[in-house]
Amino acid sequence: MSIKAKCVLFDIDNTLLIKKPTIQEKVYEAARPLLPELTMEDVERAYASSELWQGEQIQRENETGVRMPDGEYLQNILRIYRDALGLPEELPEELRGVFMRNYTMEYEPAPGAAETLEILKARGLSLGIVSNNTPKVRGALEGIGLDRFFGSIVISEEAGLYKPDPAILELACKQLGAAPGESVYVGDHPFDILCAHSAHMPVIWMPVNPYMSVPEHIGPPEHRVESLSEIAGLLE
Repeated sequence: MSIKAKCVLFDIDNTLLIKKPTIQEKVYEAARPLLPELTMEDVERAYASSELWQGEQIQRENETGVRMPDGEYLQNILRIYRDALGLPEELPEELRGVFMRNYTMEYEPAPGAAETLEILKARGLSLGIVSNNTPKVRGALEGIGLDRFFGSIVISEEAGLYKPDPAILELACKQLGAAPGESVYVGDHPFDILCAHSAHMPVIWMPVNPYMSVPEHIGPPEHRVESLSEIAGLLE
């Protein structure tokens, strides 16, 4: 079933842009000397568990108005990876540095990103971005040349709103002059589904790995795709 929409909103990380190297690749590289039997599948499963916890934590913070300190947040991420992979309590400095993102990372466009945006723009659809991110990501969008497609770019740290709070999607819709019911959200995270549905907006879900599951209380997306190139065919 196709989606009628006047406006398409996109997530950034793992949707429009891909970080290289990925956190999964760096964890595998740094942990393999400790765990010779470690596989990338093991790391991908741990990553999926970590992402789910982070979505749940941000939702708790939205509801309570209390943000977890960065150090405590990191310790929870480390705990998830330790439990999933069997890592030692005291991590080597190199591996700890991976979780603290102390390494050089660059963004690259997701496959089919520019081509898909060109098609949607040519159809007269309004395009926007809604991302839990820092203002620095604007530089990556500009450097890759994707910023030109968007009439609204809403970044959580600038707006003071964080997915899955539906207000962040509603803000982008307002900036584009579209109602949430006339819009669709494209994202990779299970809590992107929750955010969109809380805003009464359909969602196209593009999970980053096969172990990313949707909690039962969130419910299924309207559509699931494996690549951006499938999106144009779903929209009327």
